[in-house]
Amino acid sequence: MNKIKSLLSFIDATSEYTGKFFGIMLILMLVGMIVVEVVRRYAFDAPIMGIQDVQCAYFGVYYMMAAAYTHLLGGHVRVDVVHAHFSVRGRAILDLITFPMGLLFICVLVWAGWRFAMDATWLRNAGWVLEVDQSHLRLPLYVAKWSIPIGTFMLFLQSCAKFVRDFYFVVTRKELGVAVSQEVIEVVA
Repeated sequence: MNKIKSLLSFIDATSEYTGKFFGIMLILMLVGMIVVEVVRRYAFDAPIMGIQDVQCAYFGVYYMMAAAYTHLLGGHVRVDVVHAHFSVRGRAILDLITFPMGLLFICVLVWAGWRFAMDATWLRNAGWVLEVDQSHLRLPLYVAKWSIPIGTFMLFLQSCAKFVRDFYFVVTRKELGVAVSQEVIEVVA
């Protein structure tokens, strides 16, 4: 049981730290890009061509890399109209029942994301190629495309951790706990 708790704690910690890291770094980077673009566009009448496409791609990285962290905090959308009427054990049972549907979505997204990312970094006949945007900046887009399978795989791990916790709770009526730092609990509460 200690090995399972250690594994769940590792998954939770990985989700928490990557979510915080990418949340802070990408938001700062995107805000910086937007400020530079606004100043160049309106103060100097010199907009950066194609920067909106790059911003959209990096917002995608932000969303993908924060998916597991959001799942850890219970922040994903669910049908609370149904969920709220059950006891804690009933909610855990409902989550166990709906887990295969979420797992199917996650598996398809990992598979499609892998193919998408490989197309951005590897050509069958040419070898390694790193896709960049078409603006004069030539910013890397392969990073955004690799965030799809990586972020979704992290969501898969966090979903499996929740499944194990729910299953354990349904069977034993005891919680395994979530290893979220105290500051996150205060922000959510």
